[in-house]
Amino acid sequence: MSRLRAGEWTAAVGAAALLVALFLPWFGIAIALAAIGCVVWLAIANATGGPVAQSVAASVLTATAGTFAFLVLALRALVFQPGPNELVVLRYGAWLGLLAALALALGGWWATKDERTDAPESAYTPPEPRPAPPPRLTGDP
Repeated sequence: MSRLRAGEWTAAVGAAALLVALFLPWFGIAIALAAIGCVVWLAIANATGGPVAQSVAASVLTATAGTFAFLVLALRALVFQPGPNELVVLRYGAWLGLLAALALALGGWWATKDERTDAPESAYTPPEPRPAPPPRLTGDP
């Protein structure tokens, strides 16, 4: 767990809160579960120290799914409400779910920034510099 960075922790907290919010009195949407699954993959990929490509793919997918989930939940809660009915009224779970989805999306985007320069895959050796061109003679056109 010490391999997880701030982005992964933010996404994980958002995913846990979103999972809890799905059981609160509001509406559940399948995209929220997909975003939670992406965060689980992101946490496992970084905690196990697997290939960097897997961590990058998980963070990009988490950022994308989290952003999409947040947008869908925001549109559903703020724009496309079914009607002023006691059974479908917007409740506190919707607002907590929106905040959790936002944390999940921000954590996913934050996790895409890879600052681990000590990994063998991140090592960079600059190429040898090219020699300077020969000086031009004054008589050349």
